[in-house]
Amino acid sequence: MRAALLPLAIVMTPQVALSTVSLGLLVLAPLLVADAGMAPESVGLLGGCIGFGSVWMFAANGAVTPALGPLRALMAACLLSTLGTALVLSGWAPAIFPGAVIIGFAYAMTAPAGSQILSTHAPKKLWGTLFSIRQAGVPLGGALAGLIGTGLAAACGWRVGLAALALLPLVCAVSLVVAPVGYRSMVGAAAFRLRALFDLRLVAAPFRTLQEMPQLRRITLASLGFAMVQGSLFAFFTTYLTDGLGFALVLAGSLYAAMQIASFAGRLAIGVLADWLGAIPPILRALSLGGAGSCILMACMDDSWPESLLFAVVILVGVASATWNGLFLAEVARLASEQDVSRATAGATFFTFVAYMITPTLFAGIVALAGYQVAFALCALAPLANLMILRTAAE
Repeated sequence: MRAALLPLAIVMTPQVALSTVSLGLLVLAPLLVADAGMAPESVGLLGGCIGFGSVWMFAANGAVTPALGPLRALMAACLLSTLGTALVLSGWAPAIFPGAVIIGFAYAMTAPAGSQILSTHAPKKLWGTLFSIRQAGVPLGGALAGLIGTGLAAACGWRVGLAALALLPLVCAVSLVVAPVGYRSMVGAAAFRLRALFDLRLVAAPFRTLQEMPQLRRITLASLGFAMVQGSLFAFFTTYLTDGLGFALVLAGSLYAAMQIASFAGRLAIGVLADWLGAIPPILRALSLGGAGSCILMACMDDSWPESLLFAVVILVGVASATWNGLFLAEVARLASEQDVSRATAGATFFTFVAYMITPTLFAGIVALAGYQVAFALCALAPLANLMILRTAAE
């Protein structure tokens, strides 16, 4: 485990920083869209833009991580996230949405680059634990966004809250400069070319990856159901509580932070459990039921519930719906050859983030037509399909 601590720290630090910004944008979205004169459902468009940026990056990963090298890719991601945040802080709608796309692009860069570093420098027998710990940086960032972002926003406005969160990627970029030589020597195989990001042929790359690596298809398909639940929860949690149930933003932010902290602890425990059992699919099947149950709990939530019950429910939702990510990435890394981990991760996660991209917009449409409760109830159907997908994969 000692040998794994340094690579884990190198990949987890940007994971936390960029998650704080991307999730912080969604946490503060109710204030942002109101200030911009947009309807509350516009939060779905923001979530969709973040998802689109991530999908774009996973499609273009062949022109990014292999060219920059994994460490420089993480540094570039931190700087891009700051640029995207600056656009959002303008409060001007034509800049807000491109800013959200850039934030999503930057956030997605952490997955293939981080997986390449972990698979190269960390012991394989600890991958379940390490990949889950790395992905625990996502809810940790969400907790920081919920506590710091909403607290500052309530006192000083959403711009101050979001600007404070954006400082984390800058600090992270500076810290990566002093990474040991062994990591800095993981340089790209070719020169990076900006125009390559806009090559439409890149869209075919994830499909080609799954064609060449058929062993990834079932785990990739299963990730869609998980992503639909998590994408809906993360994008609409504070908006649902404030707009749908009438909660104060500070309470909604505290509940959001509690959900994320529970997810953080759950990802650590789930990773250790997976390494102890030596098998990931059975745990993912259990989490499929948890994801469906989480949506039902959210649909039943009521403003008459005591705060103690509200916190208990969101803690359960955090553990049940947002602890699958590390196991998914560890399984992808296990199924791929060592030299193909970055490409396999980008290819499989591309489809996961297509679900992240589409779901908030669909969810927003259902909310507009039938309300939040119906939207959450319908979302519960998505992860149930995983029971058959993952059972078949095990056979």
